[in-house]
Amino acid sequence: MSSAIMFHKVLDDQLFQKIGYMPQPLKGCYINEFFEENELSIEPLEGQEKVYQLTDPKVHWDPEIHNLILSQEIVIANPVFLFNAGGLATTDSVIGVAFRWYSKDSAQYNVIQVGEISYFDVSNKVININVEISEGNLRGKVTFDIVLYLAKQGLLMKNAVAGTVLGVLENKQIIFDGESSMFPIVEINDPNKPLWWVNCDIDEPLYDQFTEDNVAIVINTGHKNSRYLKIEKGIGSSPILMEIIATGLQIIIEKVKESGDWQQILSNKSEPGSIGQAIYYFVNTFNWDVTSPENLAKSIREDFDKRF
Repeated sequence: MSSAIMFHKVLDDQLFQKIGYMPQPLKGCYINEFFEENELSIEPLEGQEKVYQLTDPKVHWDPEIHNLILSQEIVIANPVFLFNAGGLATTDSVIGVAFRWYSKDSAQYNVIQVGEISYFDVSNKVININVEISEGNLRGKVTFDIVLYLAKQGLLMKNAVAGTVLGVLENKQIIFDGESSMFPIVEINDPNKPLWWVNCDIDEPLYDQFTEDNVAIVINTGHKNSRYLKIEKGIGSSPILMEIIATGLQIIIEKVKESGDWQQILSNKSEPGSIGQAIYYFVNTFNWDVTSPENLAKSIREDFDKRF
């Protein structure tokens, strides 16, 4: 057990209320292979305080190959209370604002300066956070904090030095889907083939990777009715595309259920990145009912209606 003795003032609940911290929702997006910006969804998980799920409405984002851009506007209505008597720093000091993220799952830690506050910021200090995290750095659960620290030590500031953390304005934990939540979607252009179908080349679901080499929904943009899919707007804006993905998932799960590995899959004994692991993730994260084909079909659509 360890403990720390603080000889400097830190942000407490009373001071937090006085400064009037007003955050806007955290937003996320990424740049795809065609240099297009795509929005991501960051939604709170029911029953879990300060825990959020990050998903891609287009079911394409993969933190291993795509970057992540996070943005948020925060406002401090009364920054003057951060200084002098009862505050965190002297009037000749400067308080910095930083965006900090860390994760045991990905063994990453980073702090990025996003703004500064001085005694002369009388009211409604606006700070726009815009942070880009490179691909390959995120997996599992990641904690994001907005922290106050001493950016410049004033002559009268005796109990803290530059860089000292003075408090946390906000923190949240985000669950990153990664490969287990992505669904491989392949696009072709062939006017002589159906609008869509499912490719299943599954031998050992416990080991076969959940990639388009083994399993995929194929969307035919050359079909005369493809314009009704509205693929470019994502699953949430296209009931037809949503139905295609729901049906495709059901087909694949029912096929895997026919294998002799089904009980091992439900016990989470699949290899990382495998089809079995992806199915375990879907079933347990989104509470899909796999007891019968009709229950599975209904529960997938209920989940999609709620999330999209």
